Amino acid sequence: DNVIVPLITDSLEWTLSSPPPLHQFDEPPLLVEVEHLDLKPGSEVEDVLEAQGESITDIVGKEAWVDNDPALYDGLVPQNNEWTEFVDEKTGEWVYMDEFGQRIEKPAA
Repeated sequence: DNVIVPLITDSLEWTLSSPPPLHQFDEPPLLVEVEHLDLKPGSEVEDVLEAQGESITDIVGKEAWVDNDPALYDGLVPQNNEWTEFVDEKTGEWVYMDEFGQRIEKPAA
């Protein structure tokens, strides 16, 4: 009855070839066919689920989600899970950003 849908972002897994080479995994990956689904790219998950007759009671973590412009991160390689520390792939210099994608000085430790 209760469905929890995690918020996801593009990650390295999305860049793997399809089907993915099996030697990259400890065990065979789980592949799910989705071509038969009525997908709506760009729609919010809760809107799609409600259109399918599901009721949404709570969305965990959405209040912390910020939809930053991907261009702010061009040429930057993330160095932490929070996506606040990066290395510029052209210069090799460290770059620090806040949660809104704005460059800031190195935070105090």
